[in-house]
Formats: sequence, structure tokens, C-alpha cells
Amino acid sequence: MDETKQDVNVRAVTKFGLGLSGGIVLVAFLMWFLFDRFAARELRRSPQPERMEASNPQKVPPEPRLQPNPPMDLKEFRAGEDAILNNYGWIDPEKGIVRIPVSRAMELVAKEGL
Repeated sequence: MDETKQDVNVRAVTKFGLGLSGGIVLVAFLMWFLFDRFAARELRRSPQPERMEASNPQKVPPEPRLQPNPPMDLKEFRAGEDAILNNYGWIDPEKGIVRIPVSRAMELVAKEGL
């Protein structure tokens, strides 16, 4: 066997690697250039904010909005529901319809029946 013969052509593999690396760098540069052009075009096309909007950026977004403090909102909701379930109140004063606490309603049903 010939000892000088190699299984891999090192020169060809090196050229391929350098060509691939150069191609990757070239494509990355072209993509950067392309996205920069797209961003500039979109900036030209998008409407500029009005003076009032620019001076007051704290404008409330349109509905539906996210809750700013969900735990507190849930606590307030449950407190309101508990107030309705556990207190007396008028539903329709003209017709004489009232709301009674659930525990009192259960006592009346147990005592008098439906």
C-alpha cells in the first residue's frame, strides 16, 4: 500500500469550510441589510402620533384590558358576592321583593318547608 495516499482531501474540505463560512457571513449581512430596509420602510408608512398622544403616552388602551391587579380584583369580587349572600337588601322596593341571607333562608326552609 501507498503510505502517501490519504482518505480525505484536506485541501478540498478546507475550501468547502471556508466557502460555507463566507456564505453564512454574506447571508447574515444581507439579512441585516434587508431587515434594516424593511424597518425604514415601515417607519415611513406608519402614521406619526398626534401631538396629544406624543405628549401623553399614558393613554388607556382600548377594551378589553388586562387586569392590573388580579388578586385584589378577585378579593373585591368575592367580598361583593359575600355581601349579597350574607346580608339583607332590597331587590325591588316597589313590589316588596327583598333579599335575605342564605343561612336565614335555609333556616326558614328547614322550619317551614317549601
